[in-house]
Amino acid sequence: MKRTLISAFVLTAAIAASPGAQTIATAGPSYESRASLEAEARSAESANRTSEALLLRSRLKTGDFQEGDRIVVVLESNPTATDTMQVRAGKVLVFPRMSEVSLEGVLRSELNDTLRRHLSKYLTNPEARATPLLALSVMGNVRNPGFIYAPADYLLRDLIMRAGGPAPDADVSKTEVRRAGQTIWNVKETRSALTNGLSLDRLHLRAGDEVYVPPERHRFQLSTILGVVSTVAALSVAVISIQSH
Repeated sequence: MKRTLISAFVLTAAIAASPGAQTIATAGPSYESRASLEAEARSAESANRTSEALLLRSRLKTGDFQEGDRIVVVLESNPTATDTMQVRAGKVLVFPRMSEVSLEGVLRSELNDTLRRHLSKYLTNPEARATPLLALSVMGNVRNPGFIYAPADYLLRDLIMRAGGPAPDADVSKTEVRRAGQTIWNVKETRSALTNGLSLDRLHLRAGDEVYVPPERHRFQLSTILGVVSTVAALSVAVISIQSH
Protein backbone atom coordinates (compact mmCIF):
# COMPACT_ATOMS: atom_id res chain seq x y z
CA MET A 1 0.00 0.00 0.00
CA LYS A 2 1.31 3.45 -0.88
CA ARG A 3 2.51 5.35 2.16
CA THR A 4 1.17 8.77 2.92
CA LEU A 5 3.50 11.74 2.94
CA ILE A 6 3.46 12.05 6.72
CA SER A 7 4.33 8.37 7.13
CA ALA A 8 7.27 8.86 4.79
CA PHE A 9 8.31 11.91 6.80
CA VAL A 10 8.31 9.88 10.00
CA LEU A 11 10.41 7.14 8.40
CA THR A 12 12.82 9.70 6.97
CA ALA A 13 13.13 11.34 10.37
CA ALA A 14 14.35 8.07 11.89
CA ILE A 15 16.94 7.61 9.17
CA ALA A 16 17.96 11.28 9.13
CA ALA A 17 19.25 11.14 12.68
CA SER A 18 22.61 10.01 11.29
CA PRO A 19 25.32 12.69 10.72
CA GLY A 20 25.40 14.44 7.37
CA ALA A 21 21.66 14.20 6.71
CA GLN A 22 20.37 17.04 4.54
CA THR A 23 17.53 19.43 5.25
CA ILE A 24 14.88 20.83 2.93
CA ALA A 25 16.52 21.38 -0.43
CA THR A 26 17.22 24.88 -1.62
CA ALA A 27 18.02 23.80 -5.18
CA GLY A 28 15.35 23.97 -7.83
CA PRO A 29 13.32 26.78 -9.39
CA SER A 30 14.68 30.27 -8.82
CA TYR A 31 12.21 32.67 -7.25
CA GLU A 32 12.72 36.33 -6.47
CA SER A 33 14.27 36.96 -3.07
CA ARG A 34 13.09 39.59 -0.60
CA ALA A 35 16.27 41.58 -1.21
CA SER A 36 15.77 41.66 -4.98
CA LEU A 37 12.12 42.69 -4.59
CA GLU A 38 13.12 45.47 -2.19
CA ALA A 39 15.64 46.73 -4.75
CA GLU A 40 13.06 46.57 -7.56
CA ALA A 41 10.54 48.47 -5.43
CA ARG A 42 13.03 51.25 -4.68
CA SER A 43 13.94 51.47 -8.37
CA ALA A 44 10.27 51.66 -9.39
CA GLU A 45 9.59 54.35 -6.79
CA SER A 46 12.57 56.48 -7.86
CA ALA A 47 11.45 56.22 -11.50
CA ASN A 48 7.84 57.12 -10.56
CA ARG A 49 6.52 53.78 -11.80
CA THR A 50 3.78 53.96 -9.21
CA SER A 51 1.70 50.93 -10.18
CA GLU A 52 4.74 48.66 -10.34
CA ALA A 53 5.98 49.94 -6.97
CA LEU A 54 2.59 49.26 -5.36
CA LEU A 55 2.58 45.75 -6.82
CA LEU A 56 6.00 45.06 -5.35
CA ARG A 57 5.25 46.58 -1.94
CA SER A 58 2.03 44.57 -1.71
CA ARG A 59 3.94 41.37 -2.49
CA LEU A 60 6.58 42.15 0.13
CA LYS A 61 3.93 42.84 2.77
CA THR A 62 1.38 40.08 2.22
CA GLY A 63 3.59 37.42 0.64
CA ASP A 64 2.90 35.22 -2.36
CA PHE A 65 0.34 32.76 -1.05
CA GLN A 66 -3.44 32.93 -1.17
CA GLU A 67 -6.11 30.71 0.32
CA GLY A 68 -6.76 27.83 -2.08
CA ASP A 69 -3.22 27.77 -3.48
CA ARG A 70 -1.68 24.34 -3.97
CA ILE A 71 1.82 23.30 -2.97
CA VAL A 72 3.44 20.06 -4.14
CA VAL A 73 5.71 18.59 -1.43
CA VAL A 74 8.24 15.93 -2.47
CA LEU A 75 10.55 13.95 -0.18
CA GLU A 76 14.12 14.20 -1.50
CA SER A 77 14.98 10.75 -0.16
CA ASN A 78 11.83 9.19 -1.64
CA PRO A 79 10.53 11.06 -4.73
CA THR A 80 7.49 8.77 -4.91
CA ALA A 81 6.31 10.09 -1.53
CA THR A 82 4.56 13.26 -2.69
CA ASP A 83 1.54 15.19 -1.61
CA THR A 84 -0.32 18.19 -2.98
CA MET A 85 -1.33 20.39 -0.08
CA GLN A 86 -3.81 23.26 -0.17
CA VAL A 87 -3.41 26.59 1.58
CA ARG A 88 -6.37 26.83 3.95
CA ALA A 89 -8.28 29.74 5.44
CA GLY A 90 -5.93 32.10 7.22
CA LYS A 91 -3.14 31.25 4.76
CA VAL A 92 -2.02 28.15 6.66
CA LEU A 93 -0.78 24.68 5.75
CA VAL A 94 -1.79 21.75 7.91
CA PHE A 95 0.46 18.71 8.33
CA PRO A 96 -1.13 15.73 10.11
CA ARG A 97 -0.38 15.61 13.84
CA MET A 98 1.45 18.94 13.69
CA SER A 99 0.51 22.54 14.36
CA GLU A 100 -0.45 24.82 11.48
CA VAL A 101 2.28 26.67 9.60
CA SER A 102 1.40 30.22 8.58
CA LEU A 103 2.29 31.47 5.10
CA GLU A 104 1.23 35.05 5.82
CA GLY A 105 3.91 37.33 4.40
CA VAL A 106 5.97 34.41 3.06
CA LEU A 107 7.51 34.69 -0.41
CA ARG A 108 7.94 31.71 -2.73
CA SER A 109 11.71 31.99 -2.32
CA GLU A 110 11.20 31.62 1.45
CA LEU A 111 8.83 28.64 1.33
CA ASN A 112 11.39 25.83 1.70
CA ASP A 113 13.07 27.49 4.68
CA THR A 114 9.68 28.18 6.29
CA LEU A 115 8.66 24.54 5.99
CA ARG A 116 12.07 23.34 7.17
CA ARG A 117 11.82 25.39 10.35
CA HIS A 118 8.30 24.12 11.00
CA LEU A 119 8.97 20.44 10.30
CA SER A 120 12.21 20.52 12.31
CA LYS A 121 10.09 21.03 15.44
CA TYR A 122 8.72 17.51 14.95
CA LEU A 123 11.23 15.65 12.77
CA THR A 124 14.99 15.26 12.66
CA ASN A 125 16.51 16.91 9.60
CA PRO A 126 13.49 16.54 7.28
CA GLU A 127 14.33 16.38 3.58
CA ALA A 128 11.72 17.83 1.24
CA ARG A 129 11.17 20.13 -1.72
CA ALA A 130 8.10 22.33 -2.08
CA THR A 131 6.80 23.60 -5.42
CA PRO A 132 4.08 26.30 -5.31
CA LEU A 133 1.33 26.19 -7.94
CA LEU A 134 -0.70 29.19 -9.08
CA ALA A 135 -4.35 29.08 -10.19
CA LEU A 136 -4.46 31.62 -13.02
CA SER A 137 -7.15 32.27 -15.60
CA VAL A 138 -6.28 32.52 -19.28
CA MET A 139 -9.21 34.15 -21.02
CA GLY A 140 -10.16 35.70 -24.34
CA ASN A 141 -9.18 34.26 -27.68
CA VAL A 142 -7.38 31.09 -26.67
CA ARG A 143 -8.47 27.58 -27.61
CA ASN A 144 -9.21 26.38 -24.06
CA PRO A 145 -9.97 29.37 -21.82
CA GLY A 146 -10.29 28.81 -18.09
CA PHE A 147 -8.28 28.33 -14.89
CA ILE A 148 -4.91 26.61 -15.01
CA TYR A 149 -2.69 25.46 -12.13
CA ALA A 150 0.91 26.15 -13.11
CA PRO A 151 4.26 26.21 -11.26
CA ALA A 152 5.34 29.72 -10.31
CA ASP A 153 8.54 29.43 -12.40
CA TYR A 154 6.45 28.80 -15.54
CA LEU A 155 7.00 31.24 -18.40
CA LEU A 156 4.08 33.48 -19.33
CA ARG A 157 4.14 32.32 -22.95
CA ASP A 158 4.05 28.67 -21.83
CA LEU A 159 0.98 29.43 -19.71
CA ILE A 160 -0.85 30.63 -22.83
CA MET A 161 0.16 27.44 -24.62
CA ARG A 162 -1.23 25.40 -21.70
CA ALA A 163 -4.58 27.03 -22.53
CA GLY A 164 -4.37 25.52 -26.02
CA GLY A 165 -2.48 28.43 -27.53
CA PRO A 166 -3.91 31.47 -29.30
CA ALA A 167 -7.08 31.05 -31.37
CA PRO A 168 -6.80 31.83 -35.12
CA ASP A 169 -8.26 35.31 -34.60
CA ALA A 170 -6.17 36.15 -31.50
CA ASP A 171 -3.89 39.17 -31.28
CA VAL A 172 -1.21 37.96 -28.84
CA SER A 173 0.66 41.27 -29.19
CA LYS A 174 -2.24 42.95 -27.36
CA THR A 175 -2.25 40.55 -24.40
CA GLU A 176 -2.47 42.09 -20.93
CA VAL A 177 -2.52 40.85 -17.33
CA ARG A 178 -5.30 41.81 -14.90
CA ARG A 179 -5.97 41.53 -11.18
CA ALA A 180 -9.49 41.99 -9.82
CA GLY A 181 -10.53 43.66 -13.07
CA GLN A 182 -7.63 46.13 -13.05
CA THR A 183 -4.71 45.97 -15.48
CA ILE A 184 -1.42 45.31 -13.66
CA TRP A 185 0.71 44.70 -16.77
CA ASN A 186 -0.38 46.66 -19.83
CA VAL A 187 -0.04 45.63 -23.48
CA LYS A 188 3.49 46.97 -23.89
CA GLU A 189 4.76 45.43 -20.65
CA THR A 190 3.13 42.06 -21.33
CA ARG A 191 4.57 41.99 -24.86
CA SER A 192 8.01 42.55 -23.36
CA ALA A 193 7.41 39.75 -20.83
CA LEU A 194 6.46 37.34 -23.63
CA THR A 195 9.47 38.36 -25.73
CA ASN A 196 11.98 38.13 -22.88
CA GLY A 197 10.60 34.89 -21.45
CA LEU A 198 9.64 36.16 -18.00
CA SER A 199 8.21 33.74 -15.46
CA LEU A 200 4.99 34.07 -13.46
CA ASP A 201 7.08 34.72 -10.35
CA ARG A 202 9.12 37.43 -12.09
CA LEU A 203 5.83 39.11 -13.06
CA HIS A 204 4.73 39.00 -9.38
CA LEU A 205 1.56 37.09 -10.26
CA ARG A 206 -0.63 35.42 -7.65
CA ALA A 207 -3.67 33.15 -7.64
CA GLY A 208 -6.70 34.64 -9.37
CA ASP A 209 -4.79 36.87 -11.78
CA GLU A 210 -6.01 36.86 -15.37
CA VAL A 211 -4.11 36.73 -18.66
CA TYR A 212 -6.35 38.15 -21.38
CA VAL A 213 -5.69 37.54 -25.08
CA PRO A 214 -7.93 39.78 -27.25
CA PRO A 215 -9.16 39.20 -30.81
CA GLU A 216 -7.53 40.88 -33.77
CA ARG A 217 -9.26 44.22 -34.15
CA HIS A 218 -9.30 44.34 -37.95
CA ARG A 219 -10.87 40.88 -38.13
CA PHE A 220 -13.55 41.92 -35.69
CA GLN A 221 -14.26 45.05 -37.71
CA LEU A 222 -14.34 43.08 -40.98
CA SER A 223 -16.78 40.53 -39.61
CA THR A 224 -18.96 43.34 -38.28
CA ILE A 225 -18.94 45.15 -41.62
CA LEU A 226 -19.72 41.96 -43.51
CA GLY A 227 -22.60 41.29 -41.14
CA VAL A 228 -24.04 44.76 -41.67
CA VAL A 229 -23.64 44.50 -45.46
CA SER A 230 -25.33 41.11 -45.44
CA THR A 231 -28.23 42.43 -43.37
CA VAL A 232 -28.67 45.49 -45.62
CA ALA A 233 -28.57 43.32 -48.73
CA ALA A 234 -31.20 40.98 -47.31
CA LEU A 235 -33.48 43.92 -46.42
CA SER A 236 -33.04 45.42 -49.89
CA VAL A 237 -34.04 42.16 -51.53
CA ALA A 238 -37.08 41.94 -49.25
CA VAL A 239 -38.17 45.50 -50.08
CA ILE A 240 -37.77 44.93 -53.84
CA SER A 241 -39.73 41.70 -53.56
CA ILE A 242 -42.58 43.47 -51.76
CA GLN A 243 -42.67 46.34 -54.27
CA SER A 244 -42.75 43.97 -57.23
CA HIS A 245 -45.93 42.46 -55.86
